[in-house]
Amino acid sequence: MDDYAREMMELKTLVTRTLEKKGVLAKIRAELRASVFEAIEEEDRVIEENEDGGNPALLGSCNDRAKQLHASPSGRLLTALIGEYLEWAQLSHTMKVYLPECNLPKDFWKNELKDFSNKNGAEGSRSAESGPMLLDVLEGYLKYEIYIIIL
Repeated sequence: MDDYAREMMELKTLVTRTLEKKGVLAKIRAELRASVFEAIEEEDRVIEENEDGGNPALLGSCNDRAKQLHASPSGRLLTALIGEYLEWAQLSHTMKVYLPECNLPKDFWKNELKDFSNKNGAEGSRSAESGPMLLDVLEGYLKYEIYIIIL
């Protein structure tokens, strides 16, 4: 390898490390994944408009284990809690991949959490400062575990 090629490899490595440290490459990868899923969804909409009852490409892409989980009330709640966390953490690109991969509508999780809150008397309106509900669930579980240990 000549000096020029070696210098270029070193420069490439330096730039890659710097972009990784700053989170730029992770963001680009997330945006790319989200764009791919959006393109597939758009194509599915076009197919659905042009064909009667045509199956979108993403239907059925969710594996059997996840389908079974999503069919149960606790599985739907889990999926909704994850969706709420992704929005709270402002992981919009991840959300754009997560929901289609689970074969769930865009705002599925909002309605699911609203129903859960109404049925269980939980807070209906949460602020961003209060953190995601998933954190409340985890903290409640950990407090319960400590309580059990103390007993």
